[in-house]
Amino acid sequence: MSVGCVGLLRSAHGRGRGRTDGRRFLGRAGPGHLGAARERVERTRLATGLQKVPLRTPWAGYVRVHVKMDLVYGLVWLLTVLLEGISGQGVYAPPTVRIVHSGLACNIEEERYSERVYTIREGETLELTCLVTGHPRPQIRWTKTAGSASDRFQDSSVFNETLRITNIQRHQGGRYYCKAENGLGSPAIKSIRVDVYYLDDPVVTVHQSIGEAKEQFYYERTVFLRCVANSNPPVRYSWRRGQEVLLQGSDKGVEIYEPFFTQGETKILKLKNLRPQDYANYSCIASVRNVCNIPDKMVSFRLSNKTASPSIKLLVDDPIVVNPGEAITLVCVTTGGEPAPSLTWVRSFGTLPEKTVLNGGTLTIPAITSEDAGTYSCIANNNVGNPAKKSTNIIVRVPPNLTVPQEKSPLVTREGDTIELQCQVTGKPKPIILWSRADKEVAMPDGSMQMESYDGTLRIVNVSREMSGMYRCQTSQYNGFNVKPREALVQLIVQYPPAVEPAFLEIRQGQERSITMSCRVLRAYPIRVLTYEWRLGNKLLRTGQFDSQEYTEYPVKSLSNENYGVYNCSIINEAGAGRCSFLVTGKAYAPEFYYDTYNPVWQNRHRVYSYSLQWTQMNPDAVDRIVAYRLGIRQAGQQRWWEQEIKINGNIQKGELITYNLTELIKPEAYEVRLTPLTKFGEGDSTIRVIKYSAPVNPHLREFHCGFEDGNICLFTQDDTDNFDWTKQSTATRNTKYTPNTGPNADRSGSKEGFYMYIETSRPRLEGEKARLLSPVFSIAPKNPYGPTNTAYCFSFFYHMYGQHIGVLNVYLRLKGQTKIENPLWSSSGNKGQRWNEAHVNIYPITSFQLIFEGIRGPGIEGDIAIDDVSIAEGECAKQDLTTKNSVDGAVGILVHIWLFPVFVLISILSPRR
Repeated sequence: MSVGCVGLLRSAHGRGRGRTDGRRFLGRAGPGHLGAARERVERTRLATGLQKVPLRTPWAGYVRVHVKMDLVYGLVWLLTVLLEGISGQGVYAPPTVRIVHSGLACNIEEERYSERVYTIREGETLELTCLVTGHPRPQIRWTKTAGSASDRFQDSSVFNETLRITNIQRHQGGRYYCKAENGLGSPAIKSIRVDVYYLDDPVVTVHQSIGEAKEQFYYERTVFLRCVANSNPPVRYSWRRGQEVLLQGSDKGVEIYEPFFTQGETKILKLKNLRPQDYANYSCIASVRNVCNIPDKMVSFRLSNKTASPSIKLLVDDPIVVNPGEAITLVCVTTGGEPAPSLTWVRSFGTLPEKTVLNGGTLTIPAITSEDAGTYSCIANNNVGNPAKKSTNIIVRVPPNLTVPQEKSPLVTREGDTIELQCQVTGKPKPIILWSRADKEVAMPDGSMQMESYDGTLRIVNVSREMSGMYRCQTSQYNGFNVKPREALVQLIVQYPPAVEPAFLEIRQGQERSITMSCRVLRAYPIRVLTYEWRLGNKLLRTGQFDSQEYTEYPVKSLSNENYGVYNCSIINEAGAGRCSFLVTGKAYAPEFYYDTYNPVWQNRHRVYSYSLQWTQMNPDAVDRIVAYRLGIRQAGQQRWWEQEIKINGNIQKGELITYNLTELIKPEAYEVRLTPLTKFGEGDSTIRVIKYSAPVNPHLREFHCGFEDGNICLFTQDDTDNFDWTKQSTATRNTKYTPNTGPNADRSGSKEGFYMYIETSRPRLEGEKARLLSPVFSIAPKNPYGPTNTAYCFSFFYHMYGQHIGVLNVYLRLKGQTKIENPLWSSSGNKGQRWNEAHVNIYPITSFQLIFEGIRGPGIEGDIAIDDVSIAEGECAKQDLTTKNSVDGAVGILVHIWLFPVFVLISILSPRR
């Protein structure tokens, strides 16, 4: 039974084509199919004598076998199919189609590549008829493309058998399809291509070029006559000069060609290096060879020595701002061009207003409205060169209006955000918007009292809480209307998290003592809901909500190790949280080193020194008693610390000076010292300082000696106020280009590897320039401030002054408290020969002092002065060494007593008489 049904289905619906489950047929079924099915069932019922059975659906069960159906209907349907299958297809037949034509056709090509080509002249009537066969009657539809709705006629298909287009235009050419379908088999489709033939009037344009021929003294003037005509089929051009037909090669001064890119649509006549006979009437004839009886068309142009491209000017301003209802006149005049240009007015967008009055180059718009605003252009064209164009912009004033979008006021934001305040502005010309504060006389975010905006938007970056309030947007008078400025208000609400105090507080307290921490709200917005929470680290201690109070407290009754740590109190609103932090610790404060220790450096052996380290303890009673200090010490540049504990007996008093002597320190190394207080809580805060060796600073100094051999030259320094510096030098390392006949050949001991200090007087040094070398500050123990002491010091040094240009060597004494006063101590000048000389000076200081060596450059480059082996020893000089003083009659031995308060200096300068 199923096999028979399948066979019947194939026979009844397409004779085996397509699917056998009935879905293909039903997929195409329409009202015609349903009627046909009903008719077949009815005819079968009448032929077999069956009674009529009401049907719920004409095709129910034909598609879905598994759906329940009426048994009688199914038998009737099967019988119908069986009868139709026996008789084949009966009167039902799929559609066939062919296209016939009528009307005025120039040419018809039959069946080329399964299509027909129908040629017609533009303006004639196209009439195509679609002849169809098939039962049921097929539906016919004409389209210009195969089923594309976008190219259907007037956005709808033509369902008539005959397609008629009167006065056909070129754009209506193309391929036309006739489609017929009746639900049986595939639709029948035939097509025909329609070619519309036409020829437009040709247009001649003239272009001139002037080029200078290289290596020749004349100018070449070339004219191009370009002929263009739109056509189908392609046009053929011919040129005439007067009655003379111009052909390629007929005249050496004429060249005729078609630009490659125009594909035959353009013909160019080139007149090279114009001659007198070239000034004439030229005609361009365009022809499509009388296809469809289309006649040839011709255009002429008169070329003369006055031929020129057009030029114009507008006798109006740009832009033109007018009020609504006013009349406006635009005047355009030609200022050049041959032949006389034609003038036209166009509008940049759309057409000219209907009320526009044109009179040559004059355009008048009476009673102008805002819709008439825009850019108007005057175009001059005479087919020579490019058209000339001048434009002006007409602005029709519209009264300004300001509105604030409903969702833009009040505007709520958070501190630190970027916000835009908006006023929507209308009007022509569009006025500038002025923004200002409306609720108080304060500056705008940029510091000014007013800010300008061209689009009505005020952009504020990094909003702060002080910017909350009302803002006024106001129109300026720019658009020309004498009206009151429009204004609107925008409210800005800035939310910010609570500001609290203290932001951070360190609390140092000993164990078993009590503390209370308090966090206060200074300001916040919004303030209607404020909550707080206390935490110790990550442990939540307490939460709550503010009522009327402005602070929250958290007490600790008895401190222990578990209570020490960082306490955070967070006060929270919608915008965020403010935080008070409390560092509760039992650590002792850091000790404070005492830097004013009198003569902390002292020495007990030749290669080592000792240092008196002193300090005080900051807030010693804040925490538990300090039981010891951990002392760490390491040599500068080293990594390892040596540590030891310094025991403390009893309580340390505030301001108490604690002393500890560091011994066995290696000369002249510097050391880092770290000091850490210890309590029963543990280590406190550490402090670090650097101690340096410097000599002599001990009141019991026995000897200071400097041979300038070490890297820091015994802590001597260069004076910043002089002209140049002293230089450390040795004979072995000096520059090979040194100046001869001046300076020492070795240090004071005779060693060429030994060092000394000297002044280099070569260029660019000038006569009279000074170099000053400062000794370290020497301290002594004060005794009698009202007069000289019994302690004397012998100051000695070696000097070298050799050369014909030797200047002056001075020694000064600078006293503590008299930094601006320098007392002369010793002086010598002139050539002393190639040898080292020694000077001795007795001094009696009662306060700290400093020695200054001053070298002054002489008149030439052979004037190097050197010093070496500077010594200070306790006690007067053992011998009266000789120095010299330049004078005409020789050196004289003198004894000079200098009384200087607060120092008494005895200078002994002895020299033999001659």
